[in-house]
Amino acid sequence: MANCSNAYGTVTLVGKWTPVMCQNLNALKSVWASWTYNINIDEDFSTAQCSQSFCGIGRLSFHASLKSLDDWMCHEFETKPLLAVAYLSLTGDMERYDSQIQFVYADEEAGCLYISTDEVTFAAENGHLVIKQSCEVAHNYTWENYLALDFGGEEQLAELVDGLLKIFALDKSKHDCCRGRVEEWVNENTLPHTTADSMDEEAIVKFSAAFTDLT
Repeated sequence: MANCSNAYGTVTLVGKWTPVMCQNLNALKSVWASWTYNINIDEDFSTAQCSQSFCGIGRLSFHASLKSLDDWMCHEFETKPLLAVAYLSLTGDMERYDSQIQFVYADEEAGCLYISTDEVTFAAENGHLVIKQSCEVAHNYTWENYLALDFGGEEQLAELVDGLLKIFALDKSKHDCCRGRVEEWVNENTLPHTTADSMDEEAIVKFSAAFTDLT
């Protein structure tokens, strides 16, 4: 699996934000979904709506992408000079009012077997957005953490359990009776995104050996 990052969370405007600042940020965020790492924020910010959910997907970790946010913005100004005006106005106002932009999110890089959570806070300095705080925490790449961080793994897990149960061709009563046991084994012996078809022969033998009472 390629090293593709999948992040989701919230973006919150901290401190004083004026209508003009929100307008400039909305203009800038419209290009965030057009880069190598796509950051999608469906709704616009306003003084009454200072927090929005986002999702992102790309070839970099989301943490690395946030560190490149200012560089990417400045690159856009070469062909979109109006964005440069909005950026200078926004960062100037943010520095004047000591305003901040906070990202709180969970990030998964399946190709690296990596899950993390982070809180990243941006402030403005000399016309640029800079990271002032980051609290990245890595978590073990397990089904338990994958489900707890709400990456939508419930359906994946159910399909894996169903696929393994088919190995024994059980009738429905036995199928339902041992489902919990199989799910427990899956949690302890496989990783997120595993499918029954993708498991190698050694893993299938190990699974079968753990359920000899069903054959």
